[in-house]
Amino acid sequence: MTISDTGRELQPGARQPMTNGRRLGLAVALMAAWPTVAYGFGALPLPVLQPQWFPHLGVLVTNALAGTVVLAGAWSLGLIGPQAGNDRGLGRAGIRAGSGPRSHLWLLPLLAIALSYAFIGKGSTPGITGTLGYLASAAVGLLAVGVSEELASRGIPLGLAAPSGKWRSVLTVALIFGLWHVGNFLFFGQSLDETAWQVLVSAVYGFVLGAGRLVVGSIWPLAFLHGLNDWMQLNSPGAAPFWYQVTVMVFEVIWGTVMLTVAVRSPVITGESSRRAETQA
Repeated sequence: MTISDTGRELQPGARQPMTNGRRLGLAVALMAAWPTVAYGFGALPLPVLQPQWFPHLGVLVTNALAGTVVLAGAWSLGLIGPQAGNDRGLGRAGIRAGSGPRSHLWLLPLLAIALSYAFIGKGSTPGITGTLGYLASAAVGLLAVGVSEELASRGIPLGLAAPSGKWRSVLTVALIFGLWHVGNFLFFGQSLDETAWQVLVSAVYGFVLGAGRLVVGSIWPLAFLHGLNDWMQLNSPGAAPFWYQVTVMVFEVIWGTVMLTVAVRSPVITGESSRRAETQA
C-alpha cells in the first residue's frame, strides 16, 4: 500500500499529488522558459525573418518557438499528454474548450476596450494606419503572440498553480507576466521609464486576463483578445492618452476582482466540477 503526502491511500500506478509549493514552483519555471526563448531567439539578427512580403514573420516564428518549448516542458513533466490523461490535462491547461458561450460574456468589456483604441488616438487622431498587406501581416504575427503568451502564462502555468489558491495563482502569474516585458529594456533598447510603465500595464492586464481564464476555462478567447488588443494599439496613430490608459487599468483591476470573486465562489463556471468528475471516474 502506498500513502500520499496527504495521508490518502494511492491506487497502484497512481501519481502522488503535488504540493502547493511544487505547483507554484513549476508554474514559475515554465513561465521563465518563455521569455528566455523569446528574447534569446528574437534578439538574434536574422534578416531572413523580416521579408517585405511578411514583415512579422520573425514575430510568428519566435512566438511559435517559445510556445513549443513551454509545451514540451509541460509534456516532459507529465502536465499534459498521456501521463496527465490527455483530455483532463488539456482542460487544466486551458487548451480544451471552456465553460460554454455564456461564460464568454464576461469578456465583452475587454473586447470593447480593445476596439476602443481605434477611436482613442493620441492628439484626437482616431483610426488604424498601415497598408492592407502590413495590417494582415501584423494580424498573423500578433495572433501568434496572443496564443503563445496565453499558453505560457494563463494556460499551462495558471492551470497548474490554481489548485494552490486562485487569488495567489492569478496574482503570481500576472506579476511574472508583467516582468516578462523587462526584456524590451534589456534586449531592444527600450527606455527604463517606458519599460517600467509597460511592466505595470502588462501586470494589470495579466490580472484581468487571469481572472477571465478561470471564468471561461479556456485560453482561446483570451488569445484572440490579447492579439486584437495588441493589433489595435500598435496600428492606431500613436499611444492612447495617459488619462485613458490609467482609466483602463483601474477598470481592469475592478473587473478582474469581480471575475476572480465569481470564479472562487462558482467552481462550475471554472470547470472544476468536470475535473472532479474525471478524477473520481
